[in-house]
Amino acid sequence: MKMGGGYFHLSPRDAEAEKILSLGKNNKGIPGKILENYLNAMFESSRTYGLFTSYFDAELYHYAANFYASKSFGRFRRTYSVWGIAEVLEDVEISNRNRSTSESKKHFLEEDFCQIDDATQVIRKFSRYFTARVDIKMMTTAGDFQILSVSDGRASIEKPAWFNKGGTGYVIQSYVGNMEFIAKATSDGQIRLDLRGVDVRNPEDKAKRIPYWIDYTKLTINGNVLFDTVTPAWHDESYRHVMNTKAGEEIKIQVEWLPHRSDT
Repeated sequence: MKMGGGYFHLSPRDAEAEKILSLGKNNKGIPGKILENYLNAMFESSRTYGLFTSYFDAELYHYAANFYASKSFGRFRRTYSVWGIAEVLEDVEISNRNRSTSESKKHFLEEDFCQIDDATQVIRKFSRYFTARVDIKMMTTAGDFQILSVSDGRASIEKPAWFNKGGTGYVIQSYVGNMEFIAKATSDGQIRLDLRGVDVRNPEDKAKRIPYWIDYTKLTINGNVLFDTVTPAWHDESYRHVMNTKAGEEIKIQVEWLPHRSDT
């Protein structure tokens, strides 16, 4: 086999390999442009960007992107590295570490990626991968609608103005993997429930969101199981359930979730 100005000699271990090598020109090649487009699409995906920049400064990602755009030879050297690191990070984050699913998640949340101060809080850059967001809204302005209790004492409960137009709404976020809360309305009406992921904006374009998926595994309302199989959702592709309620009725909602697996 001729390489540049010299020859590179191969010593195949069997005759079949030698035959394949000798007929190399007959092998069907992959057009370079197709491979380049594929690799570039993987590099530019929100998954690669989100994983990489959750551990490293975004400037490193953009340096690799600029290197690719400005070079004609060896342009993938930096993007290969970013993509490979993102693959490893995904495996690290979703690995079960020889524990049961619930034990692994508890260890991941409470031991590996926590910092202790006045209260235990998950480091912000990791939380987006396993924080569930539950939006619940009473679709009428009549009467009152309240959240009576939430099992997760560290959950955030907000009542944003934009979510209280034409009704009363709450945004609840939790990272512990399971949560029970009780709501109550003082009038008849309709309640809308959305299970989704957190709202993370693209730093290059604040009008766009980066998808951070959550695998919801079970939803129970007043003892009725609505689903108990993996149901992926992110901010812009939520799982929605609409139900009617009576004045004075307490609604118990139980939800369970896991970090998203790429094969679900």
